Amino acid sequence: MSEHTHGRWMVPGAALTRVEAAIRRAGREAIDAHPRLRSPLLRAWGAYAFAYGTVQACAAAPAGGRGVGVAPFKLVTVDPDRIEFLVEPDAYPDQTRTGATFPPPKFKHAGTVVGGDWDSLDRRFENTELYRGFEAHFAAGRPWTETRFYRTVVDYVEDGQILWGCTSEADVARRCRFLDELHESLATRGYRTQAELAAGSFDSPGPTSASRVLGVVNDEIAVAVGRDGDLLFVDGRNRLAMAKLLGLDAVTVWIMARHEGWQRRRDGLASDPEAALASPLRSHPDLSGVVAHDTNS
Repeated sequence: MSEHTHGRWMVPGAALTRVEAAIRRAGREAIDAHPRLRSPLLRAWGAYAFAYGTVQACAAAPAGGRGVGVAPFKLVTVDPDRIEFLVEPDAYPDQTRTGATFPPPKFKHAGTVVGGDWDSLDRRFENTELYRGFEAHFAAGRPWTETRFYRTVVDYVEDGQILWGCTSEADVARRCRFLDELHESLATRGYRTQAELAAGSFDSPGPTSASRVLGVVNDEIAVAVGRDGDLLFVDGRNRLAMAKLLGLDAVTVWIMARHEGWQRRRDGLASDPEAALASPLRSHPDLSGVVAHDTNS
């Protein structure tokens, strides 16, 4: 067995999941009854998510203090075109498929180092129905209602499934208007992280505090790093699709999980500076702050 966490995507124990579900229900009820509780309760839940990811990252660290940490809420800036493939939803065990969604909450996967074949490069992001629907609307100028994507979503909703919180075609139409507004914002203001949107600043991504965890988990583009360093899409499809179609040079992404083969490479390069400088991987975003960069190259 590897010295890193083994298995597929980590799934929380049933007992803990039930307790968390009960806490979330109680929190929602408390907020409904007393709206002023929303901010402190969200901060408390963010602190819990931060602690959970930190503990999980410590558990995934190699034995004996060798290697480097896995930074469960690490944000990096990358060219969106670098994210070519996606992690198939079926790579997650014990989930209920609802359209093309992933099992919440995503913070349960933060800081995981996972073996297996989940990182196979089988499906391109730009071949997904959502991307092609966005391409038809935003690039080709077709009305939403004339895209296959729109009809597919409406069919799901009319079949009784809930997508994006939509339960009717009217809800889907409202969602599409929101997507138009998001696209306009990205086109005119550029890509901004949740922290930047909240603070009104354009500071570069930095360490993530407990107070910012929910913004990272819920709203940033999430990726996993495959064994060879490929950045594989996990979540945040709307923003990634729009960034690609707008030709943006950079987006901020959350590195949610890593393949154990990639983590072994990170450990090796961190412990051998000469090999790191000679490696074609030295400029990989997940090696920022881990290995020295040759500024003369």
